[in-house]
Amino acid sequence: AEKRLIGPFSFWTGRIGPHNVAVSLTGQGLLNCTVATVLGIEEYAPKLIVNQGTSGAQVPYLGLHDIIVGRRALDYGNFVAPARPAGAGSAPLTWTPVPQKLRNAAGELVAFPQGFAGDEAAVAVALRTRNPMARVFPGVIGSAHEVNLELDRVQWTHRNFGMDVEEMESGHVAAIAYAYGIRCVAFRVVSDAPYEGVPFFAEAARATALFTVNFLHNLP
Repeated sequence: AEKRLIGPFSFWTGRIGPHNVAVSLTGQGLLNCTVATVLGIEEYAPKLIVNQGTSGAQVPYLGLHDIIVGRRALDYGNFVAPARPAGAGSAPLTWTPVPQKLRNAAGELVAFPQGFAGDEAAVAVALRTRNPMARVFPGVIGSAHEVNLELDRVQWTHRNFGMDVEEMESGHVAAIAYAYGIRCVAFRVVSDAPYEGVPFFAEAARATALFTVNFLHNLP
């Protein structure tokens, strides 16, 4: 692999299986992943974007090292809170979600309440790909600058958004890919499972790395 720095963002170019790839270390969160994705698109003109990393389970059937293949990815971090007087406290479960909006070619902001669908062909290949450390499921990935470990909140996000896992990047990367007309798919390994009381386990990221390599070998 050859490493290249674009500003503070790192890219490695080479081959995985039959494919030429540019691997980006995006870093955590909306700011880092969106900048890295735009830079990668402008510099390398990819045919497919694969966003992969760790996540928190939002449903009880998921355990450590399980992988969700994103049938869709969305931003769930935008809300309007009802008016409350001083001393009345805060009640996040009563907040109204506001869907992600993306500018179109006419300069209009278009709402995407369901987020952005993963590329069907890539999802199909991923669901036939082996996770060497646990199981693979199709599902919905939610992205926001939040880490939710309160079970009432976790159940609320699943109920309102259909989310299977939460993290901080896929919904934003998927929006950029949609804006550029580029195929995109996201993989997220469960690195913390609040239903099971499993705290964040960073080494779970190895599962999605190995899974992504297997996926690229399987991808036509």
